[in-house]
Amino acid sequence: MLIKLLKYDLKYMLKNMSVFYILSLFFAITTRLLSLPEQTIMLDILGKISSGCVIAMIANIVINTMMRSWIRFKESLYKDESYLTHTLPVTKSDIYNSKFIQTLIFFLIGFAVVLLSLFTAYYTPDAWTTIKEYIRTITIGFNMSTTFFVSIAVIVIFLELFNAIQCGFLGIIQGYKRNSGKVGFSVLYGFIIYLVAQTLVLGLVFAYGLFDPTVMELFKTGTISIDVNAFKTLAIIASILYVVIILSMSVICKRVLRKGVNVE
Repeated sequence: MLIKLLKYDLKYMLKNMSVFYILSLFFAITTRLLSLPEQTIMLDILGKISSGCVIAMIANIVINTMMRSWIRFKESLYKDESYLTHTLPVTKSDIYNSKFIQTLIFFLIGFAVVLLSLFTAYYTPDAWTTIKEYIRTITIGFNMSTTFFVSIAVIVIFLELFNAIQCGFLGIIQGYKRNSGKVGFSVLYGFIIYLVAQTLVLGLVFAYGLFDPTVMELFKTGTISIDVNAFKTLAIIASILYVVIILSMSVICKRVLRKGVNVE
């Protein structure tokens, strides 16, 4: 039954997100094509407009993946659609797991479309060299490899955004326990839970620093030249903590849901 639930959730997300994927790739292609011929003033203007649309679509992909995940969660559990959802022979855990997996899948798809759009629109050997040199300038300051820096940056950003969505899920669950002002309280609770999660990550990293002087030094120093091993350790620990918090919050959400749902 989880597979069937997931199928409907994926159809919903694909219906709402496909337009942004298509437009992002479309404007990426037009940006590339407009940069190929000999430039005129009009082509230059059209190219800049198309480039701006690429950036706008990329922002929309990230924002709408989050917003649509929250909307889907709310509609399935608390709005008109919930009357059907809660009559199905499925557990609350299956319902939540479906939303969790759906969000993860579309976040991965969104990241892939964003990278493909950027590559299609802006890749040139010279541009790629410039980007590598810019990143290398940063990584030299941190005394670490470019590959590690880019990889860990993408992982941390992905986990932080996914954690924000999870906080929103828990915020909706708590907010819809209220008799009134459910949407407002959902936003408030989600924001508070997000702050708690971020504080918890920072607090646990600080606690680890009490046993590792190199990590603790990151909390004390204001210089760019830091211990590369300490930075790597910090990044890895933060990533692990985000994964643990995401999984723990998932367990909490399912436990709270099993206590009952107040359908509007």
